[in-house]
Amino acid sequence: MSATITADLQSRNWTELPVDVTATILSKVGAIEILTSVQYVCSSWLRICREPSMWRSIDMRNLGDPCDMEYDLEKMCRHAVDLSHGLLLSINIEFFGTDDLLNYIAERAMSYWLYVVDGLCSDIGA
Repeated sequence: MSATITADLQSRNWTELPVDVTATILSKVGAIEILTSVQYVCSSWLRICREPSMWRSIDMRNLGDPCDMEYDLEKMCRHAVDLSHGLLLSINIEFFGTDDLLNYIAERAMSYWLYVVDGLCSDIGA
């Protein structure tokens, strides 16, 4: 990399990106990461992360053991659903969904598609 390109990258202020570009980038990050860290980077990212349009599709897929998590996935999921302000279209609660959580989602979403893989959410319908 040339010295000019390196200097440009080091001096670029990423918080000055247009809001729609930043929102597109942040939409590629998972809900868990947004709720635990991304939204706290700066005030402009916090504003973007609070926009209901960011929460139309919520991917709370957790590949680890929910019991080993340092945070409560169900509580985080409820918060993400609330941030959607009824605009939720799709959600993935694979590995930790419960009947109570499904009811919570259904009561707050105007319309939605729910993705739960059969047999992976052992607390649903138990």
